[in-house]
Amino acid sequence: MANLFFTQHLLEKQDKEKFNAVPRCTKWPDCDCRLGCNCDCDFDFDFDCNYDYQCGLSATQGVAWPTCYPQTPSRETGQRKKFTRFADAPSGPIAAEFRRYINNEIPDRFIDTSTMKFVERKDIFDIFRDEIATVMDGVTAAGIKSYGRDPLTLYLQQRKRTLREIEIEIVKYATLSHRWDAAGELTYRDVTAGKHRNIAGFEKLTHFCKAAKSLGYKLAWSDTCCIDRWNGSELNQAIQAMFKWYAHSHLCIVHLAESFSSLDFDHEPWFTRGWTLQELLAPRRVKFYNKAWQPLSPDTTTNDKDDNILLRALSDATSIPEVVIAADNSKGINGRRVSEIMSWASKRETTRVEDIAYSLIGLFKVNLTTKYGEGERAFPRLVEAIMKRRPDWDVLAWVGKASQDYPAIPSSPACYPKFTEPMVSGDVGPWEFTTTNRGFLLSSLPLIPMKFESAAADEEGIFTVILKQQSNAAQRSVGTYSNVTVKCGMSQLGIIHTTKDLSLCILNYHFVYGGKWGKLRIGREYVCFLVHSEVQDGKESTWTKFTTYNSLRIVMDGPGLA
Repeated sequence: MANLFFTQHLLEKQDKEKFNAVPRCTKWPDCDCRLGCNCDCDFDFDFDCNYDYQCGLSATQGVAWPTCYPQTPSRETGQRKKFTRFADAPSGPIAAEFRRYINNEIPDRFIDTSTMKFVERKDIFDIFRDEIATVMDGVTAAGIKSYGRDPLTLYLQQRKRTLREIEIEIVKYATLSHRWDAAGELTYRDVTAGKHRNIAGFEKLTHFCKAAKSLGYKLAWSDTCCIDRWNGSELNQAIQAMFKWYAHSHLCIVHLAESFSSLDFDHEPWFTRGWTLQELLAPRRVKFYNKAWQPLSPDTTTNDKDDNILLRALSDATSIPEVVIAADNSKGINGRRVSEIMSWASKRETTRVEDIAYSLIGLFKVNLTTKYGEGERAFPRLVEAIMKRRPDWDVLAWVGKASQDYPAIPSSPACYPKFTEPMVSGDVGPWEFTTTNRGFLLSSLPLIPMKFESAAADEEGIFTVILKQQSNAAQRSVGTYSNVTVKCGMSQLGIIHTTKDLSLCILNYHFVYGGKWGKLRIGREYVCFLVHSEVQDGKESTWTKFTTYNSLRIVMDGPGLA
């Protein structure tokens, strides 16, 4: 890989060696033709002729090597064999990298947009072999510069990224993003059994393939029929790789089944589904079609993420910043906190309970084995996987219902309130916390002892409770703080009103002194959660988090007492 983009120089050396190894005519080096000698000496070199040259001369004109290089076989003059200048099929390090890309980075099967028949992975290289051969012959300094790179200044990782961009441009396919139809969708077995024309989803698939073909795509992919969902291994692999597959698609075609224009986005079900979140963010290019399969943007717009008006409408409908929607998210969502990403999924739904967790695997770049049937246990497993990869304190800044089996972990993304920048306050919070069989083990500032002050109920039976810091000197040694507002139900109100060990745990504080001490600032608002301890059989239990309906905030009013 290190010399991947210097293939031209290696080939020149190989060609020189091959050239020198071939018997030459008596007039050599005056006769220095590339593929065949035209001096009547009957010596033909070990290269096929009938190529078109970059210099515009044909093979019979004896073009002087090495100043001219063939590109691809001419369709008009290629009478013997149709292959590249090096071998019967593209070979070498670049071809090997294309094969690796096809075998590992894109879906197992596609739909041929012309015939609407399946195309398996093993056939994809041959479909694009002419284009790949062009890259093999064209990976020169000028060729790479056409992709916006200079090979002489590329480092290894940059060269890899450059080739990946070329691979996506060459092995092009379109993906479909849509809301599954309750009347039925085509499955892999429907298509293989020849029953697909009788299924409700056939018309949608036909329109999708027609749209993809009109935009120049030979291959298309749909999650309805391109995955054999009765094959557990294939289904698990597809769910793990789906974000990547959408990211590597050249275009994602989005069908909005209930919209005629962006004015209908408020009522469009596509924005409420769990899986469509990654289908919006992962692809670099998307194109939206309305319920009549008419594009929402002009035909000249190849990427709706470049349409400022449509981009603003997408941001309004999803609460996702425009810069995130338009960004290159192919490696996952970077530069955004866990709670913010979770808030984007908080109002989305999935048919299967487990899918609300599985649909977020790619956004957080974690591995999570699918276990359909586990129900709500899937989301706590996702949170644990996220915490192992990126222990952001705000993963604990959740409200509402706790997981049944993991009381320290929320039950779903719906527990994460709408994200606001003041939530993080520029503070880092605890960065070392682990999960144990008893819950979370984390580093914290001293807990702030609190007591019940007052409560009032609204018409829906939700209580607004005011908590006040306990007042003795020992308890104020951690500083003085504002009152805290808690919204909760009747059962939680009873515990708050009677418990003696009621405390607040601040999440987003500064680490100082090598991470051994925490620091708060007077006048700063902090995110916290409410905990209490219970006494069972004469022994104090671990701290338990209260279920609240709101995110708790507290302001430090003054320093601790000496």
